[in-house]
Amino acid sequence: MPKTLNFGNLNYDVARYEVWDGEYLLRLTSTESKLMKIFSSVLGELISRTDLVASLGRDVSSAQDRAIDVQITRLRRKIEVNPSQPRYLQTVRGAGYMLLFD
Repeated sequence: MPKTLNFGNLNYDVARYEVWDGEYLLRLTSTESKLMKIFSSVLGELISRTDLVASLGRDVSSAQDRAIDVQITRLRRKIEVNPSQPRYLQTVRGAGYMLLFD
């Protein structure tokens, strides 16, 4: 796996779990950082909501599924040019999410 993954104008430092916009570090919450780590470990592969909840160490429930949706929305606001039409953090309807890089 490369040390840096690029998506749009952003770079994700795989070793440090950091997202950079040029020379500026984007501030990610702990959960957003964990999500980036999870997605980058299986780049381009579908991850179900249930698997995301379990990977974050939370109890698997429908409430937690919705909490994941909220976290994904917040992460999209930081990494997508147009969060309402995501290019990189894709929803696979009824199945989960996947992260794509350039």
